[in-house]
Amino acid sequence: MTQRGLQDCIKDSLEKYFLDLNGETSNGVFKMVTQQTESATIKFVLDKVNQNQSEAARILGINRATLKKKVSLYSL
Repeated sequence: MTQRGLQDCIKDSLEKYFLDLNGETSNGVFKMVTQQTESATIKFVLDKVNQNQSEAARILGINRATLKKKVSLYSL
């Protein structure tokens, strides 16, 4: 069994996204991907540390104030 990397998962999701557009135009793809991956990553780490924001910020490599801002931004 081969292990798929994160890049492969993102590539597959983007392929599906563009197929689902069915010929319609798209814009803001970078922002969409960035926001979705950032919010999913933050939520995952927060869940792993039982919502301990200090520990989550340490694991994510960001300061706690930035984490609090992003939690609010993404309604996590």
